[in-house]
Amino acid sequence: MTDDHSSHTPPPLNRRTIMGLAAAAGLSALAVQAARAEAPLSRYTYKDTRNLVALVEEAAGLIEAEGEAAFTAFGEEGSRWFNGSTYLFVYDMDGNTLFHPISPELLGRNVIDLRDIDGKPVVQEVIDIAKLPERAANGWVFYRWQDQRQLSPIWKSSYVRKAVTPTGKTYVVGAGLYDIKVERSFVEDRVNLACDVLMKDGKDKAFALFKDSASRFVFLDTYIFVLTATGDTLVDPAFPTHGGRHMMDFRDFTGFQPIRELIGKLKTQESAWVQFLWPKPCATLPSRKLIYGRKLIINGETLIVGADLYLATPIWMKVENTASWPPSLPA
Repeated sequence: MTDDHSSHTPPPLNRRTIMGLAAAAGLSALAVQAARAEAPLSRYTYKDTRNLVALVEEAAGLIEAEGEAAFTAFGEEGSRWFNGSTYLFVYDMDGNTLFHPISPELLGRNVIDLRDIDGKPVVQEVIDIAKLPERAANGWVFYRWQDQRQLSPIWKSSYVRKAVTPTGKTYVVGAGLYDIKVERSFVEDRVNLACDVLMKDGKDKAFALFKDSASRFVFLDTYIFVLTATGDTLVDPAFPTHGGRHMMDFRDFTGFQPIRELIGKLKTQESAWVQFLWPKPCATLPSRKLIYGRKLIINGETLIVGADLYLATPIWMKVENTASWPPSLPA
């Protein structure tokens, strides 16, 4: 768990930087940072996610204002930047470690080939986000990592943001959390990326990638599925070496047919959400689960690409940020 970062003000900038930014833009550096940090937050439901995103966005703003001088503040233990298991890391575009407060032995080392237990190229995925053309490019990297409090690696989620220094150097700054709640935007983004890969590379290459545990399509125990227009599986996370299960008549805990509902919606929409009730693994009582699906037509064949997630809140509890719900879903 992180501190409530939104309740603190960022560390003070030096006078020369503040005056320069204020003269050039008519805003103080603090106001610029606050505006940048606020922009992506509406995509997220859960407080832990929003706090982490705000922290990294404000850190990126500080790097953009002060360059490497910002690293001094980032390394102050007990500060909002470095508190318990919450800390920042910074890489350059080649994968060299520029800042890492809990692993100072990595400073100056190239870690572009670093992989998690599944073979996922963690730092390469971080750098790929920084290579996107947007000046403030940002995104998420999901990987299984060793938490010192656990015997086995568990899922860690890092939000990363590109930052261009006053001298024109491009860095990527990020921070991560273990066992983060799965956000709907995580699922949407991965499904949309899966659709892009399918359109670009075709079914054979894309399907193999979707099944690869080292790819970015396996995250937080969430997987990509692909169905035909009649509800038959082509990529089936439950049976990754098989296909052809007919899912149209699948019923949830109440008898509701979520796949039939999803395919029905996609007859008139390009994408859709469907909510249903299903027990979590090793549980007997049902939990709220969501499916997000998109319709693709490739060489005249209609495909349904999607993924699902369990909501982190019980059935009787309203979610924290209902503004991020898709309009057709109840809170």
